Amino acid sequence: MFFTKINNWLTDNKAIAGLLLFLICFTFFSWLEYAPTFSDPDSFYHTKVAQLISEHGIVRDFPYLQFTTLNSGYIDHHLLYHIYLVPFVKLLPPLVGAKIGHIILVSIALLILYWLFLKFKINGAFWYIVFLLFIESFIFRMSLIKAQPLSLIILFLGFYLITQRRYYWLILLSFLYVWSYGGWFLMFIIASLYVFVESLDLAFLKIHNHWLSNIINLKFKKTDLLDKINLFIITFLKNIFNSNNIKLLFSVLIGLVLGLIINPYFPKNLEFYYIHIIKIAFVNYQSIIGVGAEWYPYKVSDFFINNSLSFSLSFVALILFLNYHQKFNIVAKYSLALFLAFILATIKSRRNIEYLAPFAIIFSAMTFSQSMYILEIKNDLKEFKKIIKKVFFHNLYVKILLIFFLVVIISSLFYIMPYHAKSSLDNGFNFNYLKSASQYLINNSEEGDIVFHSDWDEFPILFYHNSKNYYIVGLDPTFMYLYNKDLYYQWSEITRGQLSDNLYNIIKNNFKAKYILATTDHKEMISNLDNNFYFDKVYSDNEAVIYMVL
Repeated sequence: MFFTKINNWLTDNKAIAGLLLFLICFTFFSWLEYAPTFSDPDSFYHTKVAQLISEHGIVRDFPYLQFTTLNSGYIDHHLLYHIYLVPFVKLLPPLVGAKIGHIILVSIALLILYWLFLKFKINGAFWYIVFLLFIESFIFRMSLIKAQPLSLIILFLGFYLITQRRYYWLILLSFLYVWSYGGWFLMFIIASLYVFVESLDLAFLKIHNHWLSNIINLKFKKTDLLDKINLFIITFLKNIFNSNNIKLLFSVLIGLVLGLIINPYFPKNLEFYYIHIIKIAFVNYQSIIGVGAEWYPYKVSDFFINNSLSFSLSFVALILFLNYHQKFNIVAKYSLALFLAFILATIKSRRNIEYLAPFAIIFSAMTFSQSMYILEIKNDLKEFKKIIKKVFFHNLYVKILLIFFLVVIISSLFYIMPYHAKSSLDNGFNFNYLKSASQYLINNSEEGDIVFHSDWDEFPILFYHNSKNYYIVGLDPTFMYLYNKDLYYQWSEITRGQLSDNLYNIIKNNFKAKYILATTDHKEMISNLDNNFYFDKVYSDNEAVIYMVL
């Protein structure tokens, strides 16, 4: 069969297959990114910070968000990602350079996943990576200029080092994770999950062997159930606290703690991570304030539609696993636990799809690959194949109709999903959005003048085009809400046009703003400003209106 020959050639020529895979990924994401737009405004922020690092070194002070906790408590929690982007934004037009650098990093992340599959001798490793390129929600998230690909690289390496118990390498990797990404706590979670799964597996095995021993020796008591529960708990706890597992958890913990302490932002990074991890990631104020869309859960229907491709594989893998769970090794069981954990995380916040999709593929790959070496599964699959052949392929017309139906459905999915992702990416924020308005402020304002702006997600774009001025709120509204709830509500009501009384006093005295910038979609806010003679309209275009506070 032609496909089998290609797969065998790719298996025999791993280095060439890896290079080919990198080129496919690079070309594919270049096509996705080929537009002068960013779908997420935070991309402007990441580009700007990389620029500032290239010009002045690590960004330590951040006066650009005056009325947030970041004004005095800023840390660059994506520091290594921004350092990585530096040569790209320095040698090329910054926004284009950021895109190219990011595309390379995404391609490396998928190449690392391919390497991981090779390490575990996954048959068809190349095709699992190609399959990932057609999961719309995943490729969309990977195309945003953010540190997610770097986080995935570290988690893929972490998966390997945890399962192989490479303690010293885990210390180093955990240390680097803290410097790379705000979600570094994931490393401790996935290490703890491995210890939990292994301990659970050994405890079940122990009571299973104990039960078999009782049958063989004809020893039955009324207290057998209690004995089994007691044996299960003791075995489970013993394994959790055995020396190897303590070493594993401590190696990760030591690396994370060192990353926090040996850090250019220590000790103020501790307060920042409390806000970022506890207040924003876990607690989240989405029911009180309007946070970013990525923090909200999916609708039930959207959750299954957006994950339909990855779930199609993992659902089959799950059926296999549940039927023959005792036959699979600890790595397959661990990959299932990670898959289920990221399902729960994605149900809470849709942004976690970037982890769910690849770990669904990892679980599927581990399960299918191990199934090929389990005789009982192979025999059962042969019988199942005979039944399918008898039901669907006994008649030539039924056979042709079924093949046609499958080809149309699969081709449609693999064609539509990448184009949907590209359409979303192309319809983002143009590179020049708010550039003219920002240029007016650069030309006419003083250094450090505060600009009262109409939405928190405008900040990254304004910041990129104009770092001469300071702004009100950005990156996440939680930072302003925690800084001063009263000011947050005043800003929110003004920008939504709900507050028109005493505007001048609030904007001039409470926010100390010299200018007001309102994008044209804030019609009620603009109307209120137009009707107040204390605000002089000094600039207007089809994107924004600027007022001087008299």
